[in-house]
Amino acid sequence: MKLLERLGRLFGSSSYENANTSRRRSQVPGAAPTDAKKELSSHTRRELVRRSRYLNKNSGFAREMVADMAIYSTGDGIQPQAMTDDLEWNKAAEDYFSRWAARAEITQRFSFEECQHLVCRGLDVDGEFFCLKVRDRFGRPRLQLIEAHRIGEGFASSETADGIRLDAYGAPVAYRLILDDNTARDIPAHAVMHIFEPESASGVRQPPTLQHSINHILDEMEMLALEKHAVKDNADIARIIKRENGGLEELSDFSVDTGSEDAPPPSDPVSLQRIVGGKIVSLQPGESLESFQSNRPSPVFTGFLEHLKRDSAAGMLPYEFVLDAGKIGGAGVRLIVAKADRRFSYRQMILIQRLLRPTWGYVIGDAIDRGELAPAKNWNRVGWVCPRRVTVDAGREAQQNRSDVETGLKTLSDHYSELGMDFREELERRAQDAKAIMEAAEKYSVPVSMLWKPSGTQMVASAESRSEESGS
Repeated sequence: MKLLERLGRLFGSSSYENANTSRRRSQVPGAAPTDAKKELSSHTRRELVRRSRYLNKNSGFAREMVADMAIYSTGDGIQPQAMTDDLEWNKAAEDYFSRWAARAEITQRFSFEECQHLVCRGLDVDGEFFCLKVRDRFGRPRLQLIEAHRIGEGFASSETADGIRLDAYGAPVAYRLILDDNTARDIPAHAVMHIFEPESASGVRQPPTLQHSINHILDEMEMLALEKHAVKDNADIARIIKRENGGLEELSDFSVDTGSEDAPPPSDPVSLQRIVGGKIVSLQPGESLESFQSNRPSPVFTGFLEHLKRDSAAGMLPYEFVLDAGKIGGAGVRLIVAKADRRFSYRQMILIQRLLRPTWGYVIGDAIDRGELAPAKNWNRVGWVCPRRVTVDAGREAQQNRSDVETGLKTLSDHYSELGMDFREELERRAQDAKAIMEAAEKYSVPVSMLWKPSGTQMVASAESRSEESGS
C-alpha cells in the first residue's frame, strides 16, 4: 500500500490535479500532515518570535499594525459590569475592582488597563501571552506578565509540549517557567492564564500573528535600504560631461588633452567670470555639460513595495485601514472599517474569555473570602464594556442609533455598550440631572421647558404637574 502511494506521488496519478507533481512547479515544503503542535516545534517557534520582534522594533508598517490592533481593541481599557440582582453589591464590587486595577501588576508598574494593552500587543508580536495569578507581600492578588520566551523546556528532564505539560486528555497540567538563571519551575495550570487566538484544535503553542509576513517585510526593508543608498548616490551627482569621442585626462576638471600642439589654448574661465560675473565653464569641441536627473525610485519599484505590504497585512487588518485609505471610495471605506471592526471585536472576545473573566473571579473571590465584600448569588457573573467601536460616519450612525432606540429596535444598554459606557452609571447620571432640573424649575417657579427641552413630553408634564401641585 505504501509503495502504491509513493508511486502515485511520483507519477502524479491523483484525480485531484492540485495534488499532482509538476516539473514546472516547485515542491511544497513540509512533511506529511500532522498535529499542529508537531509542526510548530520549539526551535521553529523561537525563531519566528525572534524575527517577529525584530520587525516590531524596526518596521514602521509592522508597528502600525500591532499598535492599531491594541489601540482599537483595548482603548482606555475594557471595564467590568457586575451582573447580579443586587444593584448595591454590583456597585460595591465594581468600585473594589476599580481600586485594585490601579496597580494590578505585581511590580506595581502597570494598571489593569495597561496590562490589557501589553497583552494585546504580545498576541500579535509573539503569538501568545501568559499571565500568572500571584500575590504580593501583603497577600493581595496581583498579575504577573510572562512573555512567550519565558515558557519553554528549559533544562528540566520531564517531557512537555514546548513548555506545557499535558494530561492524557490533552489538557494543560503545568507550565514550565524559565527563570533568570536558566533553571525551570513548573507552575500549576490553574494559576496560569494562557492568552492566544486558537487557529488549530491540535495546537498547544501559537506562532506570531505576523509570521506569514516576516519574509515579505524583511525583503522590503532590505530593498528599500539599497534603493535609498542608490538615491543618495544619484543625488550627489549634479552634472555630467558628455564627449563624442575620447576621454578626460587628469590635467583639470574641465579640460582635455587634444593631442595637438597647434590647437588654440582655451579661454580662461576665471578671467571671464571677472568680466561677466556668475560661473563659466570652458569646454572643448565635442563636449557638452548637462544636469544629471535620476529616475529612482521608479513607480514600478514603489508599486512592488505596496504589493508586499498588502500581502503582509492580509490576515491581520485591511491594508487600507492600516496605511492608505486614499484610493478607495465611500462604500469601500465602509467595508474596510467593518472588516477591521470585526477583527477588533474578535480580539476583545479573546481578551475577555482568557484574561478578564478569570481575573474578575480571582480578585472578587479573594475579596469575598477576606470579608471585604459580602457574598452574593452569581457573584462571578460579569459583563464587560468595550471601548467605543470604530466608525466611518459617526453622525449618520448616531442618528440611526437614536431612531432604533426610540422605536424599540435597540435597548439602551446595547446603545451605551457600543459607545463604551456603562448603562447603569449613565442611567444614574441621567436621573440625577433630571432631578436637579426639576428641583431648579420648582425652586424658581419657571417651566421645565425653559431649562431643558427633551424630545419626550412625559418629564415636562410631570414637572409641571408637580409645580402646579406645590403652588396650590
